Amino acid sequence: MSFQALNVAASSLRTQQKAIDVVSNNIANVNTPGYSRQTPNIVSAAPENIGGLDFGRGINLQSISRSVDPLISQAQGENTSQLEFWNQVTSGLATIENNFGSLDNTGLAASVNDFFLSWQQLSNNPQDTAQKYNVRSKSETMIIQLNTMQSQISDGQVKLDQSIDQQLANANVNIDAIAALTQQITAHEAGKQGRTAIANDLRDQRDQAVRNLASIIPIQEVNTQDGSILIQSKGGDLLVQDGIARHLERGSSSAGFQGIVIAGANQQVQGLDQGGSLGGTLKLRDEYYQGYIDSLDSFASNLAFATNQIQSSASSPTRLSQVQSEQGAANPALALNDATQNVPFANKVQAGSFNIHIYNAAGEPLLPTSQTTINLGAGATMNDIAASLNAVVGISASVDNVGRLNIDAGANTMAFADDTSNFLAAYEINNFFHGSTAGNITLSQQVQSDVTTIGTGYIDPATSVLQLGDNRAAVSIMGLQDAALSVDGSTAASLHERISSLSSRYGLDVGLANQQKSYREAEASSLSQQREAISGVNVDEELIAMLKFQRAYEASAKIISTNNQMLDSLMGILR
Repeated sequence: MSFQALNVAASSLRTQQKAIDVVSNNIANVNTPGYSRQTPNIVSAAPENIGGLDFGRGINLQSISRSVDPLISQAQGENTSQLEFWNQVTSGLATIENNFGSLDNTGLAASVNDFFLSWQQLSNNPQDTAQKYNVRSKSETMIIQLNTMQSQISDGQVKLDQSIDQQLANANVNIDAIAALTQQITAHEAGKQGRTAIANDLRDQRDQAVRNLASIIPIQEVNTQDGSILIQSKGGDLLVQDGIARHLERGSSSAGFQGIVIAGANQQVQGLDQGGSLGGTLKLRDEYYQGYIDSLDSFASNLAFATNQIQSSASSPTRLSQVQSEQGAANPALALNDATQNVPFANKVQAGSFNIHIYNAAGEPLLPTSQTTINLGAGATMNDIAASLNAVVGISASVDNVGRLNIDAGANTMAFADDTSNFLAAYEINNFFHGSTAGNITLSQQVQSDVTTIGTGYIDPATSVLQLGDNRAAVSIMGLQDAALSVDGSTAASLHERISSLSSRYGLDVGLANQQKSYREAEASSLSQQREAISGVNVDEELIAMLKFQRAYEASAKIISTNNQMLDSLMGILR
């Protein structure tokens, strides 16, 4: 029986030593990210029957298990993805805050108010040249605001797009890590199905790699019984299966930016904008930033065309001897409203007419007929307009090599009125603004060259005379601030409403992003605490466990010592 006791004690020594090794590993990894506390599972050895009695044969270390709650682990992965998403969004929105922070005070809204106020002041005294200079100055300030906002947000879009490459590289590193670790796990655990998994450290490393990947892109995870794992994008695109990795890369351009595809395929990866830092980047680039740019462009488009509609038919005492359209028809022989003309507002040209009034060198209406109506049919071309104008006494017209209309009155002067075709506004003749977006809108060359050409009133169609005190055109432009406009097909809204809506949208976006970020941070803290309670290493507890195994080891060693003394006594008797 002494020999049996030695075997029992020996098994205990081996097992307690291995248990201490497990505890030592826990303590060593107390600060290792993603490490899960491991527990030695000690069981009694199968008993031995001697003389009809079962005698214990000691203990064995059956397995080493890691303390993991799959539900908490899954929740952590999902929350990590969402937290990084909203971190990216809040950071990106804060980057352009200077564009919106003063929108209602000293920014764009204030400059728009000043623009319309300058027209009101001009309408009160339409003969005052100083007021026309004021209109031009306030218009330039508003244009600078629009150009600057559009430029800064567009630059932000480009920087976001450039950051995608590094995020894709980081995602691919983690995809490779998951695939490689999966191969190691399945190889290590091959033939051990039904037993507690023993590749604990590898599984921890893979779980951490999965969380790292989830922090970049939103994913779906499916674990299999053989230790393998399947990783998909939220849209179902396969990224890892059976230890095989599929990389992400840039694809073909989409809306000015390259899309993201599976390497070797040309199919857009779906669902990337639903989570992760990359998702936040895409959301900022394609939805938030682009939405702000679209709103600015819509404002500029409606402002420019609506103002030009009024101004092109308005007049001032300073009349023109030469006029050139600031927009040229790509093909002067095609219809003016053809989409291929590359003119922003070409589609606004319609069947109608406009009047041209001719004055002699003394500024008097050129008799016997000072007014001529130029009619435009449904398919009128730039060449047709030039031919019609050449039939007017006192002027000549031509189309240059870039499709612009040139009108020359020689010693005479001219003025325009009553445009029902939108030709003058669309092709920017006698216009106030040039351009159609927040990025390219400027004052017309005519206004920049001579502020006195700003029209404030309308010519009398019967006499071709402009009353010096006529302010109707100025009042009409002033009224645009509250008029419901929809030049670009957007929902009809006033210019003030468009600016207010943009400001409100940004504020709501920031509020939502901050709210979601705070919620996800709180959830992350809660989940971390729950995981720490289950999977975390508590050094005090580990030291207690080590002390327990140490004492068991010492007791087993004492058994061996005692048995050794018994054998010595027995041998002494025999001698």
